[in-house]
Amino acid sequence: MPTVIRYIPLHALLLVFLIGILPCPASAVQWQSLSGTSRHKVALDEESVRLTPLGRLAVWLRFTPLGVAQQKAAAREYGEKGYRLHLEYYEIDCSEQSAILGLIDIFGTARARLKRLKGGTQPEAIIPGSVLDMAAQRVCPILDDEANEEEQETPTPDVDGEKDSVADKRLSAETLQKIEDLVKRTVAEPLNPEAWSLLGNSYFDADLPVEAIAAYNRALVLRPDDTNILNDQGAMYRQKGEFANALANFEKAVKIDPYNLESLYNIGYLYAFDLNNIPKALEIWKRYLVLDKVSETARQVQSFIDRYQKDKN
Repeated sequence: MPTVIRYIPLHALLLVFLIGILPCPASAVQWQSLSGTSRHKVALDEESVRLTPLGRLAVWLRFTPLGVAQQKAAAREYGEKGYRLHLEYYEIDCSEQSAILGLIDIFGTARARLKRLKGGTQPEAIIPGSVLDMAAQRVCPILDDEANEEEQETPTPDVDGEKDSVADKRLSAETLQKIEDLVKRTVAEPLNPEAWSLLGNSYFDADLPVEAIAAYNRALVLRPDDTNILNDQGAMYRQKGEFANALANFEKAVKIDPYNLESLYNIGYLYAFDLNNIPKALEIWKRYLVLDKVSETARQVQSFIDRYQKDKN
């Protein structure tokens, strides 16, 4: 069917072929604030938006630490003591709701670029409600006017009422249906920990931490020593910035199962990058390598130790 475009940012219509040229932020940067993460304020350079030869929208995002602790954590993560902020270059596919992280530029004082890191080459799905999702909503053209008119002409029946949550409206019909089915299952089987765990996992995948934590709580009442549920709920606590609760979950999982590598890794990562406690992180990472020396995760842990042990010395 024909599509009526209600609004397209003027700069999104500028077709700039960047073959052979590394992308750069616009010379006259106009940073527009987006909702941030637990560690950074995030802004979008609207003047950097360009249409690539593959039909994606290229855009730069700026990540500025919320405080000194977050700045130091990022400095360790990127291996640059002079770190002050970083930029991330994305190519967004508006129709597929996916994006490729192409570059990361690390900046120090006086806006000096310290390092340029290459990203990936494969597109990844944009998580509803994420910073990247907000960026996509800001720059992608809105193509729904005629679709809305047709919906008015042929109304669809309302099943179980409207979805009131803004987050729900951003989810795919398939995801919503899966969540709805699992909610019905928990109503029918309120004492089934598996049903609550699966519901928590669906909220986890949909990037809805509040709902996921609540579902996992119900599962843990019925199965308090399930280390998988403890670890998944801990990850949701961490996403919300509730680091003490996240740590409690991971530590309980390791206490139940001393060989739980996933939770042990998460403890070390949380100490290093969220709690700014490198000595404790090194201790945990060394414990990890006693149990696992050969996996890809073990190699990453060893790289953390090599980097931060050197800084400590």
